[in-house]
Amino acid sequence: RNKDYEKLAIFGGVRGRRGAELKVLSAVETKVPGYYDRIKDDVLSRDKGKDETETWGTDTMTFQDDELSYALGKQGGTRKKLERSSGAVVQYVGHNALFSGTRAERKRAREYMKWLFEQLEGPVYVDGWEDRDDCTVVDVPSDCIGYVTGSRRAALGGIEEDWGVLMFFMNK
Repeated sequence: RNKDYEKLAIFGGVRGRRGAELKVLSAVETKVPGYYDRIKDDVLSRDKGKDETETWGTDTMTFQDDELSYALGKQGGTRKKLERSSGAVVQYVGHNALFSGTRAERKRAREYMKWLFEQLEGPVYVDGWEDRDDCTVVDVPSDCIGYVTGSRRAALGGIEEDWGVLMFFMNK
């Protein structure tokens, strides 16, 4: 048998297998930079359409160094938040973000990521939020915003973590 590689078998549902596969590839890419680029096409096409909705797939985004650390967040917190709130598997392999899931989950993950980056530029307002099935808007009195947000966003971040959501104050 070929000693350059060993075959790692991953058993389970499509979502669990993809999550595990991308976690392994993320680790491999750290040790063997460029490995993912050689197998990318196989990874991206694997299990395409193999879920109940028949829309299962993987989308990608590429990041610069500074963007990558922001997208990861403290101890991978931003990655986990995006994953839980969107329902997609979200993993970074090298400078690539991979979003795996149904078409709707991948779309949410990409939008949520876009909004996170837009917040670096200034306040974000989501046009059409009224028509979304993944959004609730609460009017918070101005004199409570600091209390609800907490020091360095700790209170808001805690709620996001507890409930698997993404939250931010919207301003036009």
